[in-house]
Amino acid sequence: MSPNFDDSRAYMRQRYNVLCGSWATELGTNKSKDLFKKIEDADMWIEAQDAKFFNKGEPYTRKEWDRLLGDYSAVSADLPASFFAEDLIQAYPESKVILVERDIESWAKSFEENIIQPLFSRLINFVSDWDPLWLGRYRDVQHRWKNGVFQAKTPDMMRANMRDIYRQHYALVRRVTPTNQLLEFQLKDGWEPLCKFLGWEIPSTPFPRVNDAVSLNELLLRATKKGATNILKRYVPWIVTVLGAGLGIRLLVKRGWSLAGSLKA
Repeated sequence: MSPNFDDSRAYMRQRYNVLCGSWATELGTNKSKDLFKKIEDADMWIEAQDAKFFNKGEPYTRKEWDRLLGDYSAVSADLPASFFAEDLIQAYPESKVILVERDIESWAKSFEENIIQPLFSRLINFVSDWDPLWLGRYRDVQHRWKNGVFQAKTPDMMRANMRDIYRQHYALVRRVTPTNQLLEFQLKDGWEPLCKFLGWEIPSTPFPRVNDAVSLNELLLRATKKGATNILKRYVPWIVTVLGAGLGIRLLVKRGWSLAGSLKA
């Protein structure tokens, strides 16, 4: 029997092994959106991508995935997790997979606004360059899959192949997931098919509707502000010290010239 949660999103997050195969879904707990909570997560995502895309190091096994994802009962396959769909399905063969496929043009518009534009944002990249120990490390996570999957150095290069990569992702999930462990789910269908697939009772609470774009934009804004704050904390004391030293030297020089003039007189 499923627990009687008052909140529909809390109900979705109950302990259950689920891999959500969509690039944009709020089913389960979204590990990718929690990426900014622990800097160690960024380091592990970099390590995992280096092994998968660039043959640097050993591919992740269940042991490593447990370290990275062990606190979560479900993985919403946002980026970069979606690029490890086959790896995760192999590592957790007992898991059920929920595949939520959107209209490709609707997805492309969202991908343009919420992924491509921030990825190539001058402001975000500027802050990342000057905050390499925090925001810069998360930027490195994104650049790994940008280069490894899309092989894109410019926004136009990403736009040129994003639809093909989208189709390949869904074809891959369907190919590697056992039929009895795969649910092709439409968000408009609500609780019934989902609960039947997971063996849950249908709750009385409404099915959750979340504006993913708003959530992501808020996350990016908070991350950029934190990066800017880190820059101020790191560099302002140094700048103040340098300016103070410069002002002190200038005063000493002026005093020296004044003293020299007095002696001549």
